[in-house]
Amino acid sequence: MLRPRRRRNRRRKRLEAVNNPKWRPVHSFDALKGFARAATFMSMAAAGLSLGGYAHATGLSRLNPGAQAPTFSAQGADGKRHSLRDYTGRLVVLEWTNPVCPFTAVKYKSGAMQALQRYAASHDVVWLSIDTAAPDKAGYLTAAAARARIAKTHAAVTAFLFDLDGNIARSYGAKTTPSFFIVDRDGKLAYQGAMDEQVFADQPYGHEYVKSALDDLVAGHRVKTSQTQPQGCAIEY
Repeated sequence: MLRPRRRRNRRRKRLEAVNNPKWRPVHSFDALKGFARAATFMSMAAAGLSLGGYAHATGLSRLNPGAQAPTFSAQGADGKRHSLRDYTGRLVVLEWTNPVCPFTAVKYKSGAMQALQRYAASHDVVWLSIDTAAPDKAGYLTAAAARARIAKTHAAVTAFLFDLDGNIARSYGAKTTPSFFIVDRDGKLAYQGAMDEQVFADQPYGHEYVKSALDDLVAGHRVKTSQTQPQGCAIEY
């Protein structure tokens, strides 16, 4: 007798939540990690279908470390136009980001992304966050929304750029958020791949790929691990 009554109570609460226009789910950090884990299994399942999440992404380039980094120019959230050529002679990190990707959210929620950005800044490294999303895509941000996100997350970026037509991402072969490309002082691709091995940002171990690559480059050395496999959300071209 008690079990059916509990089920009815749950159903009533759900109906009340759906019918209340002010109700919104509040996701904790643990929930975000759960979403990211669920997204991992979904991505793995999708990978078994043809090209998976990238089936509609045409014209993607394939760059290898050591290749000349494609030049580009894009509008920034600061209202200015930014070109890769503006930073000739400096190390540049390109971070592909998406405001609705749970993998990205976990990195920012934990503070790991901001810590890495501050570390890069302390070594005079340029950090460009790039959002590849057209206005009809879920990850699209206006300039005002991007500035608000930077302020809310305390991101330490040189600029936040908009890649509305996806041309920048295609030229680099970017498929995932978050994913990273590092351009060396000679304008060549020095690293591409994941931020680290800590996919869910709650693992007390794992190699920090981007930080290690920056350490090698700052010291004037060749990057030891120049390519890894990023895990995250598929870029919506």
